[in-house]
Amino acid sequence: MKRKNIFEALYYGEIAPYEKCFNHSPEFVKCVATISDSEEKLCERLNEEERALLDRLTNAEGDLSELSILEYFAEGFRLGAAFMLETFMMPEKG
Repeated sequence: MKRKNIFEALYYGEIAPYEKCFNHSPEFVKCVATISDSEEKLCERLNEEERALLDRLTNAEGDLSELSILEYFAEGFRLGAAFMLETFMMPEKG
């Protein structure tokens, strides 16, 4: 079977950068624990209406984070493409 090029692999879903896992650093784990603990303690103090408002806030922050990550990914892709383009357009020395 002919091997697909990177564009075909991306098109057919064989490459999914958004699913890439990474090793969590101790700082990352500590930050997640702090967020979780703080949210739990805060929710204990809030009434139902206030919890709903907190949920709206955290969901909106998650949506904003997702949009930001998408922009970072696209910008990184464009930068990588610009590097490749410039690499192939540079005059050869020698």
